[in-house]
Amino acid sequence: MNPILSKQIVKDNQTIVVKISQQVSYLMEDTVNYAKGIVVSDQVQTLLKKMSVTQGYDYYVINLQLETILKEHSLLRDKTIVDMVVVDNHNKVLEMNDLYSSYLKEDWYNDFRYNEVYNGVSKRHVVSNHANTSRLDVVTYVMNIYDKQNANVYLGKLLIHLDYHVLVKPMLIDPSLGMKILTFDKDQNVVYAPEDETVDAIPAEIISKPQISEKAMYKDGQYYIMESFPIYQWKLYGIISENKINANMKYINYVLLSIIMICLFIMSIIIYPVVTNVTKPLMKLIRGMRQVSKGELHTHIAVTSGDEIEEVAQVFNKMVEDIKILVDESVFMEKKKRELELKMFMYQINPHFIYNTLNSVIYLARKADAPDIAALTKAFISFLQRTIKTQPETLSSIQDEIKYIEDYTKILTFRYNDRVEVIWDVDESCRAYKIPRMILYPLVENSIFHGLLPVSEKGWIKIRITLEYGALSVSVEDNGVGIHNQQLEKLRDQMSSLSLHEDLDHIGLLNVNNRLKLLYGDTSILNIASVLNEGTRIYFMIPSSLADPSK
Repeated sequence: MNPILSKQIVKDNQTIVVKISQQVSYLMEDTVNYAKGIVVSDQVQTLLKKMSVTQGYDYYVINLQLETILKEHSLLRDKTIVDMVVVDNHNKVLEMNDLYSSYLKEDWYNDFRYNEVYNGVSKRHVVSNHANTSRLDVVTYVMNIYDKQNANVYLGKLLIHLDYHVLVKPMLIDPSLGMKILTFDKDQNVVYAPEDETVDAIPAEIISKPQISEKAMYKDGQYYIMESFPIYQWKLYGIISENKINANMKYINYVLLSIIMICLFIMSIIIYPVVTNVTKPLMKLIRGMRQVSKGELHTHIAVTSGDEIEEVAQVFNKMVEDIKILVDESVFMEKKKRELELKMFMYQINPHFIYNTLNSVIYLARKADAPDIAALTKAFISFLQRTIKTQPETLSSIQDEIKYIEDYTKILTFRYNDRVEVIWDVDESCRAYKIPRMILYPLVENSIFHGLLPVSEKGWIKIRITLEYGALSVSVEDNGVGIHNQQLEKLRDQMSSLSLHEDLDHIGLLNVNNRLKLLYGDTSILNIASVLNEGTRIYFMIPSSLADPSK
């Protein structure tokens, strides 16, 4: 664990270095932004322009006004800023007491003296305050001043003396942390270093690197963490000794070792009953799984361990029960499918014998000059051809179903003297869609025999097929006698039931409903709406994606 702890300690110290750099950056960035506000101030710009063309008494009055403005700005940052001064475009300090003129001859100002572009931070130096009673360590931030109305006109420089001790205060960390902080400027001059640290505490090859790509660089028993300050080109280093890390970890190692020994002792006492309580239910669960894998779906596991294993056993029992229900339902559905197939096959008889017989009837009808009999027989042959080749899973187009129903109603016309009128309301776009073959016939037959024929007047059946909300909507409506409420409720219960009904002695509503349920699911079952002595409407919906002929 020592390497892990060592990496964590280095990572924690890296976080400290980042926090220190953020605090120092905040102070310097605040100073830079503050300086920007001063150099573009209308008052400062106007006074500088006047002083460049004014002499004598007026010059000193303007200079006094400028010093007053700078003093007011200094007081707003009195905890960080020691003083401010402006240097004109001839490197002349604009002051009344001639306090800072001599300081500009020192080497800290060399980078700025004749440079009208570079803004930056000087190295550490000493200045006197206005009372000239003490000397202060400062770092000076220098910003060039340009005419904001003509950016090419250089007016001078703004010098802001920052209190060195306030600036480096975040770098003063507790020695007990085991890390030392060193800061260098762009010329590798020391900005801050602990009193007991030498300038050459950091190897030259590390200082020369513009940025340490790794989280921390290790060399000669030391970890080096670097953070840069792009605005003022400083580099802050955190130095951690490997020996210090190891010393800190000794105590942690002793604690960890003691914890491990105690844990091992406790485990040796309680391991056997714990293992026994865990393994017994697990073995019982495994045996139950093996039984289920052999097909024994009546398996039930009784576990009373009072823990997660008991919960797993309960979930397992529930899963086995669900599997058994699904298997039973699958077998039942398959059985019903086969029963439907058998029922449909039972309606098939030898077609050649029937067709030959009916063609003979047509011949005799023509011979006897009975065109109605010939027309009726032809319609019956067309109707019979579609009936004989029907299978439950076979689909046909809506156009074919229309022809089938028209043949059927033509037959009834001869029998019941035009008492039934069929009205079609079919969207042209729906005619090519596929629906189960002979699905409309039982519905039309039900409307005729149970709705229209019981009354003496002529009635109508309206067959409507449209596309609505992404589904194919099919309805058969009549104006017959309707259905009693009790019978209607019974039919609705049977339609919405989750199981298939066995009342399949004839192809009726339940047959149609079962076929729809088997092919499309419970969402496509028949719906019945009826009002006594007014009529009945039976309808169902098929997802258009399942009826689309292109798929």
